[in-house]
Order: sequence, then C-alpha cells, then structure tokens
Amino acid sequence: MTDYLSCKFTDSPEFVNTFDEAPLWSASFGLLMLKHLQLRPGITLLDVGSGAGFPLLEVAQRLGSSSKFYGIDPWVNANMRARQKIANYGISNVDIIDGSADDLPFEDGRFDVITSNLGVNNFEDPARVLKECKRVLKPGGKIAITTNLNGHWSQFYRVFEDTLREMNKDTLVTALHKEQEHRGTLESISTLFTDSGFTVHRHYEEQFEMSFVNGSAFLNHYFVKLGWLGGWLALVPQEEHQTVFRRLEKNLNTLAQNNNGLTLAVPMIYIEARK
Repeated sequence: MTDYLSCKFTDSPEFVNTFDEAPLWSASFGLLMLKHLQLRPGITLLDVGSGAGFPLLEVAQRLGSSSKFYGIDPWVNANMRARQKIANYGISNVDIIDGSADDLPFEDGRFDVITSNLGVNNFEDPARVLKECKRVLKPGGKIAITTNLNGHWSQFYRVFEDTLREMNKDTLVTALHKEQEHRGTLESISTLFTDSGFTVHRHYEEQFEMSFVNGSAFLNHYFVKLGWLGGWLALVPQEEHQTVFRRLEKNLNTLAQNNNGLTLAVPMIYIEARK
C-alpha cells in the first residue's frame, strides 16, 4: 500500500512517446467538442493547449485543406509528438507552436475560431488567456472550450473528507474543498467569459464514469498519480502522508467492497461564446 506516494513525473521525449492521454481522459471531452463544434470550410482555427495533438488533428482532418490550423502549448515534448503525428498522417495545414496562451504570438483579428480541450482549469491566469483569445479573434469569431466541472470525482472527495474528519484533521478539510472548487461551474465559467468581453450563446453538459476494482487500483493508476496525486499530497503535511493515505486507501477499498467496485463520475461541459 501507498507505493504511489513515491511517484515522480519526469518529462522527456521518451515519456511523451508512451503517454497516450486521449483514450483515457481527454477523448471524452474531445468527443464532446466534436459533437457540438459547428464545422465550415475556409476557416483559420487556433487550438489553445493543444498538447500531443488531440483533438486538434482530428478537427483539422474533418475540415480539410481549405482551412488552416494552429496549436499552441508550452509543453515542448508534447509539441514534438504532435509534429511527428502531423508528419506521419501527412497533414499539411497544421502548425504547432511552442508558447503560452497568455501571450499569443499572433496579430489582432487573426482567427475565426479558437478551441481549447481541457485547458481552462490548467491556465495559471484564465482571465488573461481569454483576453488574449479575444484579441486574436476576428469580430464575430467564436471560442469553444470543454472542461470538467465542480463535482468531478465527488465520490472520492467525500471519502477523502470523511477520512480527514475521522482522523481529527478537520483543519485540512477547508483546503480539500478549495482543491475541488478550482474546477468551475457553468455560472463561474460563463462569468469568466462575459467579464472578458465575450457573449456566451451555447453550452451542453454531459457526464461519464470511470470504474475501478477498488481504491488501491485507483490510487496506483498512473494517470491518477500524474494528474492529481501531487495536488492531494500538497493538502497534507509531508510527515502525515503515509498515515493519511493509508487510511484513505483503506476507506476507499471498503466503499468498493460494499458497492462491487469504485465508480467515479466526471461532469463535463462544452461552452461556446462569441466576440
């Protein structure tokens, strides 16, 4: 138990070449994007936080050669993988740029459409990013994003909170709530857009589930360790990591045993706004 506590992420081209995030996580959000994004020929599109190229390359192939596409991401090794995919797929209308969305290297009014799959929760300053997006959009241009919402993995967080309380660590519960609340709601994301000068005109909410045989399998899953474990560990004093997470794992396993597994819901949203 708790071997996952020693997991360390080391970024490298070799890591990215074996890291396939699309089927596990971003595919559900990307498919939500593809379901609702209205496609038309002859556009210029920017994907913010394009990562290893999903869903950017899929959108590019669906719209065809009459349109031009750009992806921007600060993750250099992921960009290298995206460029390799572009070469392998023989796509000629997509450029990948190393850079940050809070300082876009484009002139005003360049793009018809901006997309971002799961980007907004990872932007250090979302308001600044949206301001930049508005600047580089043409008048009447649109921005479409997907993201997970507050309530993500709520079953896990309930057990985490109960664990902290039963260990008389109520002071850590406030920090746990803040960790959950950094994920937006429809209202908070809409406000972020309107405060940035956009007009929200469409949104769609859906949900998917992730099932695990028990809490041990969940906590040892590599993507969970990569994407979330560091944030959870930061809530708990380092000298208490072993005791707290050992109890948390035990409680998750008990829940799974009583419910024939551990099933965690992920609410998600597609939201579209115009300049």
